[in-house]
Amino acid sequence: MEVMIPVPETAHATTPDDLVDPSVELVSRWLAQATAEENRADRAAAGKLRSILADPDGIAFTLEFVDRVARPDSDTVGAEQLADLVARHGTPAFAGRVDGALLRAGTTLAPRVPRLVMPLVRRRLRQMVGHLLVDARHRRLADHIDKRQAEGYRLNVNLLGEAVLGNAEADRRLAMTMDLIENSSVDYVSVKVSSVAAQLHPWAFEHNVERLTSRLTPMFQAAAANHTFVNLDMEEYRDLALTIEVFERMLDRPEFLNLEAGIVLQAYLPDAMGALERLVSWAGQRRDRGGADIKIRLVKGANLAMERVDAAMHGWKLATYSTKADTDANYKRCLDWLMQPHRMRAVRLGLASHNLFDVAFARLLSVERGVESRVEFEMLQGMAPAQARTVKSEAGAMLLYTPAVAPADFDAAISYLVRRLEENASPENFLHSLVDLAPASQSFRTEAARFREAVARRNQVVAAAMRDQNRHAGVDFSGPRTSSRMPPTPTRRFRPTANGWPLLWSRAAGFAPPTRSAPPTRSTGSWPAWLRRHGCALVDASVRRFWTGLATPSNGAEASSWQSWSTKPTRRLPKPTRRSPRPSTSHTTTRDV
Repeated sequence: MEVMIPVPETAHATTPDDLVDPSVELVSRWLAQATAEENRADRAAAGKLRSILADPDGIAFTLEFVDRVARPDSDTVGAEQLADLVARHGTPAFAGRVDGALLRAGTTLAPRVPRLVMPLVRRRLRQMVGHLLVDARHRRLADHIDKRQAEGYRLNVNLLGEAVLGNAEADRRLAMTMDLIENSSVDYVSVKVSSVAAQLHPWAFEHNVERLTSRLTPMFQAAAANHTFVNLDMEEYRDLALTIEVFERMLDRPEFLNLEAGIVLQAYLPDAMGALERLVSWAGQRRDRGGADIKIRLVKGANLAMERVDAAMHGWKLATYSTKADTDANYKRCLDWLMQPHRMRAVRLGLASHNLFDVAFARLLSVERGVESRVEFEMLQGMAPAQARTVKSEAGAMLLYTPAVAPADFDAAISYLVRRLEENASPENFLHSLVDLAPASQSFRTEAARFREAVARRNQVVAAAMRDQNRHAGVDFSGPRTSSRMPPTPTRRFRPTANGWPLLWSRAAGFAPPTRSAPPTRSTGSWPAWLRRHGCALVDASVRRFWTGLATPSNGAEASSWQSWSTKPTRRLPKPTRRSPRPSTSHTTTRDV
């Protein structure tokens, strides 16, 4: 349900449509200034990226190298993958003379001495992406932050890591984040709620909120004590409602009423507009109680590929917009709606984008509406540094989103690097055009046309959730189990039962609550016809034969149901006996006999 603020719109002589041409002119000026101020390192990085994009196999080779060569823990496996990669693709043209020679030598030596070569390969990769990532070790991180602050930047530090699957990893990530908050050089930290607690089941919404608020309380207390800004990051769509609920409950506590914190919204979600209205309304009420401001970091979203795979695997509707044009239009709509003085009285905006047209539009719109002091511009560490310096000089400040990873955990940075490569490879992405973007160029005209279209369509794109299940209505479970009847934003909350299973488990997922007397019963509506006819019978018979020790082959006729199987006594299997060693000269096996 959308929550609207009962305050009339402020009349403005200039509309967002009137700012389109001035925004294009401002971008043209910024590009000319950035080109004039580029240094040698900027030109080298841009040239390397340009050569990768120009090489037909450049992106494919780079992605495979990062994912298949650098990721494996085993040096032997990495060496085999390196040799196979170069054998299939050859030495890429973008590697240049030095890296090309090193790559050919490494390919020859790696299979012979993998323990010597592969550490050198990974070290060279870290050197090549060092402008995108920061060493998370205390002294190295402090030195980097001091250097960037001397240049006039603030840093939003985010510890990279893989998905948290167990409590041990969740505890480790929480402890690392706490160490980061207590680091005197760090004043801004981003963290995802899914990284501090494992096994967040979508049906146990209220239970998840209680777990997360309990886990985050020490972190927010440390942030208040160390004057560190905490930003709740967003990744998967299923965490949207959960993150917002946790954010509001944490800051509604009396001990955190004066604590300023932030949250991320992704414009590629049609739900973003409703979430924005909810947060603005709640922030105003919190301010009326004497509370501090909040910050909303508005991004476009970088997990589209994952959302598409998730929707396809489960048979759900795609949660995001299906086109980049709709995402761009929704981004403009959010900016247009939010940038009103009465809406930003308790909210600060973090405009996170490398699209210079969006940045120029937001800059001019904020000045026109008198809220420029409430807007902070943000870019990624190491991406388009010349343009970042130019925008910083115009706006007066710049926040850099800075991913940090320790050398021992470098494999956790692979997914981040892959996302950055995909962004640069996609023709629809602004960063892809930025390599050759210049005033009056064809790339400039194309991006300007996309910008004009997005502003014109900002109020035409859908602003409601793509997944609209009503859990109060009856549910028909005769259809496929992997249908869209399990959205990640529940409207009802369920607590687990005493033994830890959600109350609606059997109705929700097609399973009966597990008991000691009966294993789970399965709904087979989405299985193939042959598997529905014979699969359960074969599985039941196999399990029964295992427990009873029968050696006869099974078929559908002798298979029993789960309930009848569970009531039959089982026979304890005899302990295995140690086999005598086989004579070395004999090759006879039991099958041969």
